[in-house]
Amino acid sequence: MIDSLITYLQANTENFTTIDHAWTTEPVDEVRGLAPALWLFPDEEDTEADGTDYLVSNMLHKDVGIYIVCDISELEARKAELRTAAIGWRAGPSYHDLHLVRGKMLSIKGSLAWWHETYRNAVVLREAY
Repeated sequence: MIDSLITYLQANTENFTTIDHAWTTEPVDEVRGLAPALWLFPDEEDTEADGTDYLVSNMLHKDVGIYIVCDISELEARKAELRTAAIGWRAGPSYHDLHLVRGKMLSIKGSLAWWHETYRNAVVLREAY
């Protein structure tokens, strides 16, 4: 899922120098030449049972973490660009639309901002029969 979202964002955003898998979970300084950047990673997952279904099934919520790394003066514009591209994207026919769950500032070092957004989609898991 992350690979296809990266490909989709590369094709549907214009102002990011780098869009790739995250290679760190902590803000670092050595990214100035790579910014503005999006780094994606699998975030939390949780499930809930479907009480209306006679089969054993669960709705699996899959979160995608996305770091936006850019100059603080560009942050609002980069968040808007990402949100316009990402919200509503689908990983496949059995998935629900991607939606924004939350965002938060991780770090500001000098003028370099690290912002973490969490997007969620869901897929139904069913027992094999």
